[in-house]
Amino acid sequence: MTGVSLVDGVSGLSYGAAGPQDLGADECCRLAVLVDERLHSAGAEGELETVVVTGARHQLVLRVLPGCGDPLLLLVALERERANLALVLRHLDLYPAQEAA
Repeated sequence: MTGVSLVDGVSGLSYGAAGPQDLGADECCRLAVLVDERLHSAGAEGELETVVVTGARHQLVLRVLPGCGDPLLLLVALERERANLALVLRHLDLYPAQEAA
């Protein structure tokens, strides 16, 4: 993992980040909103969970953490050659978001 950030899913405000890589919190927030809107306009139902962007050297995982209030985005940047994307996604599934009360 080369970077991680926790971002407000509506405003794009970063609550915290670690790692030397700037993940572009605001741009990632806009990307998640755009993907969610396009999926719904194409007839998909339900909430967006995860977006994976894969490049030649890096992968970016955007995980939506719903809950009370605005959703949060967990952004994780990975080095493609060193990371196991399936394992990362599996580990993220071990911590399901709590249902809103």
